[in-house]
Amino acid sequence: MLSGVPWLTGCGGAAEPIVEMGDGVQFDPLTLTVKVGATVTWQNTSTGMVHTATGDPAAVVDPANVRLPAGAAPWDSGPIRGGGSWSYRFDLPGEYRYCCVPHELAGMVATIVVEP
Repeated sequence: MLSGVPWLTGCGGAAEPIVEMGDGVQFDPLTLTVKVGATVTWQNTSTGMVHTATGDPAAVVDPANVRLPAGAAPWDSGPIRGGGSWSYRFDLPGEYRYCCVPHELAGMVATIVVEP
């Protein structure tokens, strides 16, 4: 992985936006910037923790931990077990704050910025 550019993979210049969730209670990166139409993949690299990527204010303890642009539909990965992944396509520009439901109160909150 290239330092400072967490979504670049390989040497061919192909960009694949990835957010990792490991044995801690933090998304990596905490803020990811992508273009409209990008599909972001969340990968659970933990050895046994279950995580979610939840952008639905109705599904979290504190709705302030989720923020969606006007017109964006809520989304929720459901449980992602260790070794699993889930992807979501961002079709509207704006800032998307989301969290991991099981670890929300521990501060597992991050942001996707979608640019036109």
